[in-house]
Amino acid sequence: MGKGWLVVISLSIVLLCGCVSSTDANRVGDDFNREEAAKTRMSLGLTYLKNNNYTQAKKNLDKALEFDPHSGDVHYALAYYYQLVGDNERAETAYKTAISLSPNSGDIMNSYGAFQCQNGRYAEAKRYFLKAIDSKHYANAAETYENLALCAQSQGNLDDAIAYLEDAVKHQPGRPKSLLLLSELYVADRQWDNAKRTLSTYQRVAGTTPNVLWMSYEVAKAQGDESKALAYGNRLLEQFPQSALAERVQQQINTSKPQIMRSLKANPSEGSPPAEESSANEKSTSKNSEVSKETPQFHIVKQGENLYRISLMHNIKVATLQTWNNLEDPGAIFAGMKLWLVPTQLQEK
Repeated sequence: MGKGWLVVISLSIVLLCGCVSSTDANRVGDDFNREEAAKTRMSLGLTYLKNNNYTQAKKNLDKALEFDPHSGDVHYALAYYYQLVGDNERAETAYKTAISLSPNSGDIMNSYGAFQCQNGRYAEAKRYFLKAIDSKHYANAAETYENLALCAQSQGNLDDAIAYLEDAVKHQPGRPKSLLLLSELYVADRQWDNAKRTLSTYQRVAGTTPNVLWMSYEVAKAQGDESKALAYGNRLLEQFPQSALAERVQQQINTSKPQIMRSLKANPSEGSPPAEESSANEKSTSKNSEVSKETPQFHIVKQGENLYRISLMHNIKVATLQTWNNLEDPGAIFAGMKLWLVPTQLQEK
């Protein structure tokens, strides 16, 4: 679901609005506003969804529909609920109803595009993503371009995925997820200069991870900058010594250039990256040491799976999976997507 209107549905607003009793539908007179009652019930339902209380979420969303059956937002919220619980047939119906009632809503178009991509209908997904971007007053174009890129990537269309992510970054230059995904695709496509630039931007915006340092190390090596590669290898070993990528760097150093290992110990500051790249990366990683090495690092989403089911499968809260994967919308996953099951600091390519 697009973040544009989800953001305003907070618990504080729900408390200010107050609850609607089960007898409200029978009240008469000017003091009862069915549209406002529907909005309140919808807000409650979405709050329950956020807190993983699916039973209460459904009760409140059904009541919202009873109060205002012609609200596109209410049908949108129901579509979102059905999508999360894996009832794709009802989700499809609710999305189509929402679109017919709110044909100019970019948020609904974006979410419906994500739903189509999740179910392998890529042409339809692209069509609705582009409709969202073309919608007047739609403020989340970067998110939708990112969704387009992920959908293209799931089909193996690297060039389109890169182009869409470049568009996402144009609309929102400091968007961490787009910067990281774009960096990964630049590395995969051997666009070393572009990868170097984007990785540097990402580290200034969001700090670093083993994966980011590993990619920076690989880029420096590919560009023949042994000093910079040494510096990134050193940072990876120092900041994330327990990560598999740190072990991989050390193995490469020991195998190909034994003298580099001695250099790392004797000259830890040699070839240090620019200060602005490292200033945001001095965070402690001890809190992540509790993650067992036996814990799978990621889950590949299968056809028909949703975030709720995956959270149950791996005993990880939906909200935690969203945080670790930079997912504003829990419904924006699709078959073939790599879903991280560990904190950002432990994510390794």
